[in-house]
Amino acid sequence: MRRITAIAASLALAACTTSPAPATSGPVPLSYGDAATFEPLVAMSSAGASCVQPAEAHLPSGARSVAMRYAGPPERQVTVTLDAEGTPIRYLDVRGDLTEADGDARDRTTIGLFLEQGYAVLSNRRAADTPSMLEVPLDDLVASPRLGNPEAVMAQVLDRCVEVN
Repeated sequence: MRRITAIAASLALAACTTSPAPATSGPVPLSYGDAATFEPLVAMSSAGASCVQPAEAHLPSGARSVAMRYAGPPERQVTVTLDAEGTPIRYLDVRGDLTEADGDARDRTTIGLFLEQGYAVLSNRRAADTPSMLEVPLDDLVASPRLGNPEAVMAQVLDRCVEVN
């Protein structure tokens, strides 16, 4: 079951981009570990923030997503998915390659928090390479300043964008 959830997580990570992720030569390797061992490939940007309409993605019934894009460099988009009651259920912070224009993949870091399930998936993908993915307990990084303090960023996105999207 955990493997199925991880596959769904990788699909969700790809869904926050404006175009599909490039094909890989096979399944994306997923390892389990500690958030302290993860070094983001792409630095966090907080410049030029504006609310945007997130790309259409498969959402649970009644759910909706709100997003904030940072102009960078590097480019960054944070998407928060809310359930039918307005409670956050997923947080995706994608840094670097958001568009994959003309099929030329560039470096990307993705931080995904799956709030209902209690885990996070951290991913780095070097240009035109298979991503590496690390599953960690949610509590290990929800307020991590080293990873951009997802809890505070989520609050900022909801405060600024929930009425816009």
